Amino acid sequence: MIALAVLVSACGGEKKGEDALSQDTALARDLSAIGGDTAAQPQLQDVPAPAPEQPAPAATTPRPRPKPTTTRPATTKPAPAPAAPTTTPGGNVAEKGTGTAEKMGTVAAGTSLHLSAADKVCTNTNKVGDRFVATLNSDVTGSDGAVIPAGAAVTIELTTLKRSENANDQIQMGFRVVNVTFGGRTYAVDADVQTASITRVRSSTGGDDAKKVLTGAAAGAVIGQILGKKAKSTIIGAAAGAAAGGAAAAATANYDGCVNSGANIVVKLNSPIQVAVR
Repeated sequence: MIALAVLVSACGGEKKGEDALSQDTALARDLSAIGGDTAAQPQLQDVPAPAPEQPAPAATTPRPRPKPTTTRPATTKPAPAPAAPTTTPGGNVAEKGTGTAEKMGTVAAGTSLHLSAADKVCTNTNKVGDRFVATLNSDVTGSDGAVIPAGAAVTIELTTLKRSENANDQIQMGFRVVNVTFGGRTYAVDADVQTASITRVRSSTGGDDAKKVLTGAAAGAVIGQILGKKAKSTIIGAAAGAAAGGAAAAATANYDGCVNSGANIVVKLNSPIQVAVR
């Protein structure tokens, strides 16, 4: 009896064990299923869920801007600059016209120019540095068709002015030839005055008239002569001398010198002049 009870008890215990194992397996399966579902359950959070990230916009490549087109202005070649004027050996300037070169001729050194004074100049009314004009009496020709025509204006500058202090003293008038002008052009001149007609005029000796030339008191026109190389182009008038039977006062009187308008002047070229041929 006791053995049977133990066997029954053992069998009953074994069955209970199997039932318990089955229950544990089922519970584990149920828990596993529940655990799988809990992953999908919403979770309680204290902060709002972050907004989902927006995809970055696709980068757009800017369209290339059209290159501005610059219209270059039409360029014209500048006109050629006029040729520099030609300076002749005598110091004259020859201008070239358009087209072919201008033809030049030469008036040789040593040529004499016979002039007539266009203005009156005197030792008492003019000063050193003053200029006056004398005109050419007749045409002067040279080589290659060169011509200085009659009427050409010669400019002369006064370099020395000295009156006569008494009847035996000499008047001195110095000259420098500056240029000659004709045909609308002016040419520099290297020349000396060889002779000039100088009129001796007795000066007044009283009061305000001491420096003035007495009208009608001319002692006569004389042809001056060159003093020498040291006094280049300086012309002297011959001493007046005492008039026959004149008083002693006449011998001590002062005399001024004048180159009157129309007086003869002779100029000699030291260097050639190149002039335009027309």
